[in-house]
Amino acid sequence: MKNKYILFAVLGFALLLASCKVGTYSQSGGQPDQAYLLLVSNNRYSTPVDVTIDGATHFEAKVFKEKKGTIKGNTYAINPGTRNVVISKDGNVLYSAKIFVSTQETKKIQLP
Repeated sequence: MKNKYILFAVLGFALLLASCKVGTYSQSGGQPDQAYLLLVSNNRYSTPVDVTIDGATHFEAKVFKEKKGTIKGNTYAINPGTRNVVISKDGNVLYSAKIFVSTQETKKIQLP
């Protein structure tokens, strides 16, 4: 009879341990591995400009008129690192430079 009580006590203790959550669980999330371009100008551009990144990636981007307190606008995601950026409109090159952008950095490019 005594062995039965010991057996039930051991099984009950094992059941208690099995039902408890043991250990620490953590979840980490990072920010996306991207940098951003923001194109601004004092002049108003009625049509988008052509943006070429490293001679391979090509897209059209809207240029925002810069105001005194403006920090918002459409940003365009690019890969971080050293990038060769060429911005042109109607075949005329407005901006051409090699820039370095780090992860989650927004590079503001001032156009004429």
